[in-house]
Amino acid sequence: MRPLPIVSHRTPRLTLRLLQPGDEGEFAATFEESAEAWAPWTPAARPEATAQDLFRRELDRGHRGAAGGTHLRLAAFDRADRMVGLFALNEIVVGVFQSAYASWQVRVADMGNGFGTEGARALLEIAFSESPDGLGLHRVQANIMPSNEISLRIAEKLGLRREGLAERYLRIAGSWQDHVMFAITREEWS
Repeated sequence: MRPLPIVSHRTPRLTLRLLQPGDEGEFAATFEESAEAWAPWTPAARPEATAQDLFRRELDRGHRGAAGGTHLRLAAFDRADRMVGLFALNEIVVGVFQSAYASWQVRVADMGNGFGTEGARALLEIAFSESPDGLGLHRVQANIMPSNEISLRIAEKLGLRREGLAERYLRIAGSWQDHVMFAITREEWS
């Protein structure tokens, strides 16, 4: 895999791009509006963490990664330049694996408008593309809690294959949660 590209990817209604320092207000508004809706499916934040703290962390992790992994974390903006969600390829690994884990979050006010599917489709295009703006990966996996019906539908709409159930897979919202494992390879995406 080549170095991570500086990504700006357009879809019919969205622009996915790296967060920039000027995005802090939109990020804070999205987080504050959506935190309660996202809470059941996201790792528990430190109680003292503010939206500003989370923004700085996301800004820093955009390309550099954390805990030894490489991440591509993109914000999605609508045509009015309002943030509608966050989309990521996490733990990008190259060599014989050429794989990553996909994740997505859509602003609560925009849930049900198709932005999750549109943004996640763009994320897969970036993951599998051999173009200079793509990562050239072979496999992308998404692990979703069985209670997260919206994300389960997105995975199914995108054609991700259900591979099984990982019991007590991730510590989410303070307890170990089962996850349905989905995946897709470049050959299936094509």
